[in-house]
This record gives sequence, structure tokens and C-alpha cells, in this order.
Amino acid sequence: MAPDISCFFLVALFLASCRATTSSDQKCIEKEVNKTYNCENLGLNEIPGTLPNSTECLEFSFNVLPTIQNTTFSRLINLTFLDLTR
Repeated sequence: MAPDISCFFLVALFLASCRATTSSDQKCIEKEVNKTYNCENLGLNEIPGTLPNSTECLEFSFNVLPTIQNTTFSRLINLTFLDLTR
């Protein structure tokens, strides 16, 4: 009986860790198709590679960019508004 319980516990633990990973892997909200994105308060530490190059407005406050390089936003060639506050 003990092996069955330990297997059940391991499966439950694995599923819980998968759910935790999925919930923390939140995506930016598209506010205007291919132009405006809200990535506020998602616990991000880099600009998501899923944002299209056509992004013009990016709300990124309440995240932490450990460093900002010359190349951090270079892919977003149409970016005209960037919120990095808080």
C-alpha cells in the first residue's frame, strides 16, 4: 500500500509543479492588434520574444529588467512608447 501512496504523491507533486510553471508563464495582453501590448506585473525579466516587430506601444511596468543593453529593444523597430516605471 505504501508504494501506491508514494507514487500518487509524486504524480500530484509533478502536476502541481507543472501548473505553477504554466501560471507564472503569463503572456502580454494585446490591446491593439500587432501594435499595443500590456506586459505589466507579469514577473518578467526580459522583453518577450513573442512580441511582433510591429509593436508600437509597450507597457512593461512592475517587471524587472536586470540590465538594459543597446540591443534590448532593437527588434521592436516601430516602438514609440515604452513604460518601464515602477
